[in-house]
Amino acid sequence: MAFSMILGEAGLLDDSDTLLKAELKRSSTPYYFMRMLGGNAKKRGDASSALKWHEEAWNAAAGGATRLQWGGGYIASLIDLKPADAAAIEAATAKLFAEAAKTPDAFFDRNRAVLERTAQKLLEWSAKNQQAAVVDRLKGQLGEVCKALPDGDAQRPVCSG
Repeated sequence: MAFSMILGEAGLLDDSDTLLKAELKRSSTPYYFMRMLGGNAKKRGDASSALKWHEEAWNAAAGGATRLQWGGGYIASLIDLKPADAAAIEAATAKLFAEAAKTPDAFFDRNRAVLERTAQKLLEWSAKNQQAAVVDRLKGQLGEVCKALPDGDAQRPVCSG
């Protein structure tokens, strides 16, 4: 993995891709390599491939925290590479919030940081692209997730805030 990163940083993106794709078949965690392939595609200016790889990485990711992190990364890529696609951004964020609802510690530590970064990115995107209605719908969805937390759950004030 480190060698493919060095190749990518040196601008040898095709060589890096070759190594990363070979590892996809052997790895128990191929989503790391998929994410790096997405980064290479972004460096090439190939938004479509970058988004495809980031979405595949999210879909392949395992474990609650990892899925939230990769989902947040995919949403950030969507906002950066396809900011006019409000429907895709909203759908991906709704999926992320649905996953947060199923993650026992979604509003603590690493998970909280991912959700906060995603929220900040969405607010910046909304301000630049007049997407307040989308953000309002997503806030409503997240509000329902927060309400579903049991009374006394330490995550509830964090989630609501």
